[in-house]
Amino acid sequence: MKILNVKQIREADLYSIENEPIASIDLMERASKKVVDWITDNFSNQNKVVVLAGSGNNGGDGLAIARILSGQNYIVKVVLAMGDKGSEDFEINLSRLTSIDEVDISSALSSDENVKDIIFIDAIFGSGLSRPIEGKIAEYIHKVNELEGIKIAVDIPSGIFADEPSPGDTILKADYTLSFQVPKLAFMMAENQKYIGQFEILDIGLSRDFIENCISDYSIYKPTDKNKASIKVGSTAHKGDRGRACIIGGGHAKMGAVILAAQGALHSGIGLLTVQACPHCIQIVQIQIPEALILEDENEYVLGSFMNYEKYDSLVFGPAVGFANKTATLLKEILKSYNGQLILDADAITILAENREMLEMLPKGTILTPHHGEFKRLVGDYSNNFEALMQLKSFCMHHKVVVILKGKYSAVCNSNGNISFNSTGNPGMAKGGSGDLLCGILAGLAPRIKKPYEIAKLAVFLHGLAGDISLQEYGENYMTPSTMVLNLKNAFKLIEN
Repeated sequence: MKILNVKQIREADLYSIENEPIASIDLMERASKKVVDWITDNFSNQNKVVVLAGSGNNGGDGLAIARILSGQNYIVKVVLAMGDKGSEDFEINLSRLTSIDEVDISSALSSDENVKDIIFIDAIFGSGLSRPIEGKIAEYIHKVNELEGIKIAVDIPSGIFADEPSPGDTILKADYTLSFQVPKLAFMMAENQKYIGQFEILDIGLSRDFIENCISDYSIYKPTDKNKASIKVGSTAHKGDRGRACIIGGGHAKMGAVILAAQGALHSGIGLLTVQACPHCIQIVQIQIPEALILEDENEYVLGSFMNYEKYDSLVFGPAVGFANKTATLLKEILKSYNGQLILDADAITILAENREMLEMLPKGTILTPHHGEFKRLVGDYSNNFEALMQLKSFCMHHKVVVILKGKYSAVCNSNGNISFNSTGNPGMAKGGSGDLLCGILAGLAPRIKKPYEIAKLAVFLHGLAGDISLQEYGENYMTPSTMVLNLKNAFKLIEN
């Protein structure tokens, strides 16, 4: 699903109006009916609605929504936040609304609206907002934020900028955001989540051909039939066809990370798995992962022995590997000589940040999996997620790598600067070991999928899906990366079916 900017969305509107063809007011009516359908499907037991309408087309949407809800026996009040003069479609819908006696049209909120069963609909500003909200409208927004009840934003919460950071904190805090046709980039930003709530994309019939031809660096990932086919092997396949993976990680008192990574690889379909381990850690691997072969490091407590990695299709380096000089030297030797799919996580990223000459040695197509703290060590500080995306693009394009910047909507960026946001996952996954499991999934998929960007997108999706299934089964607090391992089977089944 593409993410378009405000200019492209406006152009899609105009193209659809001219080529469907459909009048602008009728397209507004179609969009408003979609909002009403969503509200009636999800809040059939609540029948009191307060619509806050601006004077532009977002306000026109709000007025049409109010009229349609009133016709379905909702008790509706409309607050004209910016008066009764506005865009042509706003004024047409206001004229239609004023003919309905049952709708209370006002210019003020009252204290008797502070009850839980009221639905507040924010239709003050749409995605075209380009300046901070001040004055009387700011008072409306702060007032609504203080009131109880469900808050639903039409298109985008008032105060949020669609394509750049939003100034100030005068922003309506929506429980739900109902947007049209395509998502906004702002929806993907961590700093906006307390305002966006849960967002839903409503199909209002804008031209699919036009949207398909729009150029955008941003999208939201959904697996395709091609992705699903790529994770299967033929009926005559043997273990070599599934590929060979090696995991270099763990150490004294830190073997849990490598165990989770190994489980992720095994349960993502790898044919042959090898773990490089220090002598005193070998027994732990053999007990926990009997399927794994062992590369015995010559060092007792740190990993540092360079082995022959030529036969491995994928190699994970980093989970709890430590920062010893020998370990950093081992990574440097791997960067020089390894030709398979390299996956760098956790401590490996810190080693790169502290030995910056290694960044220029990264093999093309290497997959890195930093969280924001680790990524800042690589690129420097940034103040918001829009800046983070610019840094992400620049880093990937310069080094010709794929980076998974982990977060609520993990951003996967390729060497062309294309960014795909993940749509699965939940806060219960924010626990130590979750990233180690992701590394293993990457290593398990890599030999069959082969393309780094596609490997990364599908692995992150499956990882989050296993987390979502674990959330349903165990709950946010009880679920762990180990329960996610158990639910990888169900994640794969959902993808394959």
